[in-house]
Amino acid sequence: MSNANAAASAPSVSMGSALVVSNDAASIEQLSASMQQLAMSPEVCFEVPTALGLLNRRKFEALIVDLRLGDQAKAVLEKIRLSPANRTAVIFTISDSDAETAVAFKAGSNFVLRRPLSRVSIDRSLKVAYGLIVRERRRYFRCPVEIPAAIRRPDMPEVHGQTLNISEGGIAITTSVSLRTGVQAQVQFTLPGRESRFAVDSTICWCKEGYLGLQFTSLPPQLASELQEWLSRRLEESLPESVADKFRSLEHVPHSMEEPPAVSSSGVMESSRSLNVAMENQNWVVLYRAAVAESDVEKRLPKIDLAEHDMKQRCSELDAIGPEAAEERQRLNDAIENLRRLRASSH
Repeated sequence: MSNANAAASAPSVSMGSALVVSNDAASIEQLSASMQQLAMSPEVCFEVPTALGLLNRRKFEALIVDLRLGDQAKAVLEKIRLSPANRTAVIFTISDSDAETAVAFKAGSNFVLRRPLSRVSIDRSLKVAYGLIVRERRRYFRCPVEIPAAIRRPDMPEVHGQTLNISEGGIAITTSVSLRTGVQAQVQFTLPGRESRFAVDSTICWCKEGYLGLQFTSLPPQLASELQEWLSRRLEESLPESVADKFRSLEHVPHSMEEPPAVSSSGVMESSRSLNVAMENQNWVVLYRAAVAESDVEKRLPKIDLAEHDMKQRCSELDAIGPEAAEERQRLNDAIENLRRLRASSH
């Protein structure tokens, strides 16, 4: 079979791209519909060799692998974890049994979709995973920006230039001075609209005539948080309004996890978006995502314990809340079941 690209009907600018490796037409249709509702752009591969080639050339925020492909599915999962660009992507597998589910988790899958698939079950899993997908999208987002920058090295004249773009991991600068790759330096700049002065230890990772690329090697937590927030706002501004709405309602904001949903002066919730934001900011969501994203089994089990403890507490709290908590209660139950399977596969 040849490739089928399902991205044609997806938004021209998406919140993330997903590679779907499957030859099951019904599953592909369900998955594509659910992803497009969350402003994700799915690309479908019927043939595993083609999928392996794409993993060499492209960056994906999410990957979905159908275990009905047998040993070929295992080859794809192995390739993902060895891929420099895709090893941190969010991985889903489609399973037909508990035995396959255990194999999937051991192979590095973050989430397992159990057959028979339905739009409801797919939507729930994608919503739970969406914060991880958004984080992956932001990690690789290079924001074009022109601001003054300075590069400082011990006992050397300061180098001045203008930034081209900035990401969570580094910065590109145009300057008339050439520096060798591997040189350690401190880059200084101030983000537009902010007062904090960034002074970040960095390494020159590439150099072309008139241009330098620097990789951040030491970014203090407070500055890292400020940079992430700034990039999130710039990413949102670059998206069409229909896509940005999904981003605003489902993006995870760790530092405000205790913030209650917004309430108007009349005491009525401002919108369903506020409910989604409040749910995403619950501590159990943070802990759950940390557990499913951990690839090291020895580190994963303590994170599962911590997440389960917090989730049980949240279940008790929800028992005292009425129908307005139905969506979080359902997502919490789904997440608990997923952790149960993840724990079983980790022993």
